[in-house]
Amino acid sequence: MRFVYGIAILFSINFYGCDSKPKVIVEDSSEVSKNTPVNPNQDAQPSGSGAMGAKMDVHQVKTLDVMQAERYTYLQVSEGNRTFWIAASKMEAKKGEVFLYRGGLLKTNFESLEFNRTFDTLYLVSSIINAENHPGSQPSMSNNGSGSANASAVTTSIDINAVKGALKLSELIKNKEKYAGQTVTVAGECVKVNNGIMDRNWIHIHDGSESDGKPLDLTITTKQLIPLGSKIALKGTIQINKDFGAGYKYGVIMEDATVLQGL
Repeated sequence: MRFVYGIAILFSINFYGCDSKPKVIVEDSSEVSKNTPVNPNQDAQPSGSGAMGAKMDVHQVKTLDVMQAERYTYLQVSEGNRTFWIAASKMEAKKGEVFLYRGGLLKTNFESLEFNRTFDTLYLVSSIINAENHPGSQPSMSNNGSGSANASAVTTSIDINAVKGALKLSELIKNKEKYAGQTVTVAGECVKVNNGIMDRNWIHIHDGSESDGKPLDLTITTKQLIPLGSKIALKGTIQINKDFGAGYKYGVIMEDATVLQGL
């Protein structure tokens, strides 16, 4: 599931205070950009000034109950020892599912006319995603730092020699410590795309390299919009053991990549 967009919820959601206007405790001023049509030559426009890199701002919650209103979805969730309610623009949700959200507008003593009930504590959330759709929601990284379970099972063969200075994924992943912090070039086929998450776009590439009979996968972040299935060369900075919070880590990842050429 992609991020649920609906910053308007902060202003137009139909809640009313029991005795007075709701008290705003915490305000989330950031806004998540909508996905835009894929265009490899166009940069994505970042939304708001706050990136999701601040781990403490990302909450991982488990759904205990779901209430669907006409325009909004209410979730009773747990985080650690806390149990509370959040509300977001209408979306699909089931008991037991895990969601990630950022920030939120905390309000107290709200009465929902639609449900004829009062919520002691309610967070209005505009940036929320099912944990399964988080760009880092792949299985535990193997020792070589790769992961490919959530990327399409594409058999790809890329002529690395056609791209000057490009590294094979097998070389990069095997010797990731050697390339940590360096700007390198890789080439491959884009097998998975998640646009507009954490103010950046996320892609996975394969180049034909394999480990134990499975394609090696490299996750790349970029501001550019890259179509699924594109065969491209990219240049970016290699980071290892990257932790994005909420339990999602990468053994190796390329960040701030730019497209050099098509293949």
